Amino acid sequence: MDDKKMAQLSKRIMGAYEGALVSGMVYLGDEMGLYRAMHEQGPITSHEVAKRAGLHERFVREWLSLQAAAGLIEYEGDGLFHLSPEAGLLLAEEDEIRSMARWFDNFPQRTALLSEIPRSFKTGIGISWSDIEKGGTSGRVQWMERLLRPWYEQVLVQSVLPQLEGLTDDLEAGVRVADVGCGSGVAVVVMAEAFPTSEFHGWEIAPLALDRCRENAIQSGVTNAFFHDVRDHRLPEDNSFSLIATFDCVHDMTSPDELASAIYNSMTPEGRWLIVDPTSKGSLEENIKMPLAVFGYAASVAGCLQSGMSESGGAGHGAFGLPAPAMQELTEKAGFSRFRQLDIEHAMNSYYEVRP
Repeated sequence: MDDKKMAQLSKRIMGAYEGALVSGMVYLGDEMGLYRAMHEQGPITSHEVAKRAGLHERFVREWLSLQAAAGLIEYEGDGLFHLSPEAGLLLAEEDEIRSMARWFDNFPQRTALLSEIPRSFKTGIGISWSDIEKGGTSGRVQWMERLLRPWYEQVLVQSVLPQLEGLTDDLEAGVRVADVGCGSGVAVVVMAEAFPTSEFHGWEIAPLALDRCRENAIQSGVTNAFFHDVRDHRLPEDNSFSLIATFDCVHDMTSPDELASAIYNSMTPEGRWLIVDPTSKGSLEENIKMPLAVFGYAASVAGCLQSGMSESGGAGHGAFGLPAPAMQELTEKAGFSRFRQLDIEHAMNSYYEVRP
């Protein structure tokens, strides 16, 4: 036994456990409005925080003490706690694209799912997103919408679509667009608002997600957005779509090959497939060096791989199973001949333009 190594590993294990506990406390702070109550207030007492948040002071004081011990907020002495401007941006500003509080939004659902995951390890069959919803859990839909909405609203139309040469002109003239695996439909609605002469369709498999899609469309007042349950209405293979997008979902599919073929047959001869999927270096040795490797593999065990293995014979790519060469091979097998990685920097994802 190497005593030094033992001590280092023990510290790391305890750090992981503490991280889980702090994650729960970050969730509570966001859920109960505590960060927002402190935002831009300067040094503030627990009584003032409790009053602003409408909560009981004694519990608020203990939460504040934990936040200070974890280094997320600052303790100024004399009972004064301070949420710095940097912490306020990351934890209290809802529309800020760099905000991180939204990452913790589904923490209770993720931890609750742990009791179901052992079955997957024993049987080799994962839990699909629709099966999770059947258990009464809509947390993933809400979490993904909150997590991605700022990106869709502030980046997709403004920065990503213009990278596809000529696409903006096509969208303004009026074309058909599909979003396969559209989640709660935010991308569809955002694009429909930006390009009212085009027609936008979203496909999903999860009923609660589809309900939320329609709510988002109604709330936005768009009339050119339509949503379909893939089990009832499959993507029409009629060569009618000028743009088909898959946002962070190809690796989740039980059969990405079938998806790619369906997309190829649904697309116009000059159409394009916009793929956004997790960046992978192609090997474990390289992947574990990436900044978000721990998050990616954990999310995969509890989500991506679960979905990809939710049917017998599922592809099971997991979060990092489709590096660029594998993604290109997948598209070429379906008949596509042009594959281009877009020059877009993102902490987690890579962007590809694929054409027939």
